[in-house]
Amino acid sequence: MSQDPAAEAPVTGLEGDLIHAAYVERGDVGYHHALSNLQIQMIAIGGAIGVGLFLGVGAPLAAVGPALVFSYLLVAVVVYLMMRALGEMVLYRPTTGAWVSYAREFVSDRFSHLTGWIYVVIAALAGIAELSAIGVYVQYWSPAFPGWLASLLALLIIAGANALSVRAFGTIELGAASIKVLAILAFLTAGVFVIVLSMFGAIDSQASVANLWAHGGVFPNGVLAAVIVLQAVVFSFSAVEIVGISAGEAKDPQKTMPQAIRSVVLRIGLFYIGSILVLAMLLPTSSYSGEESPFVTAMESLGITGLAGIMNFVVLTAAISGVNATLYATVRLLRNLSANGRAPKFTDVMSSRGIPIGALLTIGTVYLLGVGLIYVLGAGDAFEIILGACAVFIVFGWIAIFVSHLGYRRQVAAGHIVPPTFRMPGSPYTDYICLVLLGIFFVSMVFNFSNPHWWYSLIAAIGLPALILLSYEYFVRKTPADVIEV
Repeated sequence: MSQDPAAEAPVTGLEGDLIHAAYVERGDVGYHHALSNLQIQMIAIGGAIGVGLFLGVGAPLAAVGPALVFSYLLVAVVVYLMMRALGEMVLYRPTTGAWVSYAREFVSDRFSHLTGWIYVVIAALAGIAELSAIGVYVQYWSPAFPGWLASLLALLIIAGANALSVRAFGTIELGAASIKVLAILAFLTAGVFVIVLSMFGAIDSQASVANLWAHGGVFPNGVLAAVIVLQAVVFSFSAVEIVGISAGEAKDPQKTMPQAIRSVVLRIGLFYIGSILVLAMLLPTSSYSGEESPFVTAMESLGITGLAGIMNFVVLTAAISGVNATLYATVRLLRNLSANGRAPKFTDVMSSRGIPIGALLTIGTVYLLGVGLIYVLGAGDAFEIILGACAVFIVFGWIAIFVSHLGYRRQVAAGHIVPPTFRMPGSPYTDYICLVLLGIFFVSMVFNFSNPHWWYSLIAAIGLPALILLSYEYFVRKTPADVIEV
């Protein structure tokens, strides 16, 4: 456990024996517990269903074919176990610092510093990727409209909403996530209906269950293609853990968090796996691309251009929701680092509304720089480049959750923490299995030579952790908490 004496205080039982060194999280001071059960549920679902599904699935589906389902199933199993591991720690101690705070308590301050800053970078990059996706979606209706301008307008609106209150954020996320969920359910229902009618000859379309194997087989480009595409698959699930952060501002986290974690895993399975199967049956997978949403491609293939426009509106809403949730998470992680003396002091400033305004202004500035990148590169190219650099750190973040969970379970086994009622199945063995799988994912991403931008991931995987660790050794470790100034 962390040895920070200011953060821990012994708690004794009836017989005077040490039960637990109660960890006091500085980063939770000043927040308002205003998120309702329904808002928590939709934040969990909305954070996980965004641009990765609505835009990011197109190119992998064309490259891998129907076998993409197996890639998603493999990663979904890891995500399920990760969420159960995170859920154990959340119920033990709900906090806006989430896995960064748990890393500090159950592993070390150095590991928390590394994890926290990598996650801030991940979330900032992911937010920029989703801002670039907004530009892509707007250009569906107006190709001449600058993608960077659409991204800028979206950023100003979303940052303004996040500055109001956590309840305003939750309300916006509830509405946006509801649109996404209803749209996917409608698409799945309509898609299955079209496939069935086509099978019985009632309509003339390319839809058929045989599309799953008729065009080069289930693995038209080989098994290796299903491994190479893991980068995009991991990115699709990248925001699923955000619900752990919202626990620190929930009205009743002990009740809402188990429900949210169970529901998000089940619904992600339905939405992702179900959507890929329906898309693969509606058209040969070679018909899809990364140029537009595969949902729009599928709708247009049926000659229903009006519905394609509606779907494009839905995926635009999904991207806005993704930016909203990602900004929320990044700001709170940065504030947690600052409150514990591991980030510039001005990012610790809280507003009277319970908003970490210093961190919000900082991340908002980073997003503005991202809009500049979109202006230079174009919305589509910016999305692909950021994806490559970002996915590697998503895997690292998941690794950090499992490592922290192993530390937590050691404390449980030692009798320092009351055993949880909401448990990760098969722990600690499943922790180790997932760590091995994530290590394989990590290597496959860093050395993915089929990606022309593969070296971005390699440079990022080596350079960023090295810089963060150096900053810790030379600026943070020797500096008392709450003294870092810029």
